[in-house]
Amino acid sequence: MNTLLTHTKMELKLFFRETLAMLFTFIVPAVSFVVFGLMFKSNTYEGGLDYFQAYIPGMISIIIFTTAFFSMGLQVVIDREKGVYKRLMGTPLQQNAIFTATIAKGFLAIYVGAIEILLIAKFYFGADLTPNPFEFFLALTFCSVTFFSIGFIVSSLAKRMQTALGIAMVAMYPMFFLSGATLPLESLPDILQKMAVAVPLTYVVNILRDGWNGTLFTAGAVMDIAVLGGILVVSTLIGTKFFRWT
Repeated sequence: MNTLLTHTKMELKLFFRETLAMLFTFIVPAVSFVVFGLMFKSNTYEGGLDYFQAYIPGMISIIIFTTAFFSMGLQVVIDREKGVYKRLMGTPLQQNAIFTATIAKGFLAIYVGAIEILLIAKFYFGADLTPNPFEFFLALTFCSVTFFSIGFIVSSLAKRMQTALGIAMVAMYPMFFLSGATLPLESLPDILQKMAVAVPLTYVVNILRDGWNGTLFTAGAVMDIAVLGGILVVSTLIGTKFFRWT
């Protein structure tokens, strides 16, 4: 237990020193939320949602993506390339402890990033927060675990940092703009709306909105949960087969 806590602290210390991780986890989503909020806070979106009902979940979904791909997937490749895990194998620290510490770091980054968005919404915009915190927490945790599994696919298939960074950057644009996280899908051309079906973050946005607005346990959320659950299973199988610490 002591070695696990020590390694988790080390992971967190390294995370808060990484400029790229801090930028995409805490700065980009927060600045985007404020800018879009100033521009569109009076708009009404599909389902009669106001800006905050639609885009508090949307911006938090961006944090889930950036954490899974940059702070976890990319960082694992960087550490592996530097020989960090090879050196750790010569210590009493077990692989399960390394994995657990990495997951703990991811959850902490997402929860802190989510709280940042909530504080901006409440104290800068004066928005009402969700009356369904338990549903939203469940949705946030489920979506985070699913994207962690996708992040480990990146670190399984990419052998070099440049490859992992390239994958993350290529994935970033459809995740940001074709998922409904930053732009309303109904405002996009039909062809792009159809492409959104193939973007995993689309289902994260939908599930987080269901959790935020109290509709997570309704029939309307079943399909999104099923799709994301399928992605979780497939990603876990692929990651388990191909992932290597060294």
